[in-house]
Amino acid sequence: MGRKPTPTEKRVTLSGVSWQAFEELLGELGTERTARMTYDRGKLEMMTPLEEHDRCNRLIESLILVIADELYLKIQSLGSVLLTLPEVGRAIQPEGAYSLSEVRLTKRAEMDMSRVAPPDLAVEIAINVGKLDLFSMYASMGVPELWFYLTTVGDDVLKGNLQIFQLQGDRYVETANSRLFPTLPGKRILEFLEQSDTIGLAQALTVLRDWAKKQL
Repeated sequence: MGRKPTPTEKRVTLSGVSWQAFEELLGELGTERTARMTYDRGKLEMMTPLEEHDRCNRLIESLILVIADELYLKIQSLGSVLLTLPEVGRAIQPEGAYSLSEVRLTKRAEMDMSRVAPPDLAVEIAINVGKLDLFSMYASMGVPELWFYLTTVGDDVLKGNLQIFQLQGDRYVETANSRLFPTLPGKRILEFLEQSDTIGLAQALTVLRDWAKKQL
């Protein structure tokens, strides 16, 4: 038997899509939609996430919740919420979003950034980089911190590259450490991802919590 083909990240980009048409599409797809949506002033990108996206996202969320617990931070996971800015025609859906303040989501799991405060942290996980300028979009919505994890499918999915960006003015600047968790360097996040693969998630979380007690 031949080898199974390696799955690839499926992206579809459309131009000339009005905001009204985008809103209608969201309504038709409903809250159970699986495609990730990115809309930037007439351009619509739809991406169907792979199992690798969900795996990386679950692990990163586990790390965030452990670190927040050790810092006694009450953090809310908003999941893959759609962040919108209707007046300028922008919408973006991170893999994960986190807020230090309580947020009540609408039925369609959307946050209008012109009406509510942005999440404190957004997490982007990509197999391939799309065509739209995600950094400009997140900056326009005022998201103060962005984690960008670029990886590949297959056995090396947990050996990707993670960058931490802080919003300074109207642009993002890469930093070594998280602002939300000041003593957490990006390299420690990568170590956790690799450890979860080599020694198992339960043991990796124990090691992470022990490290956090000493460092945070």
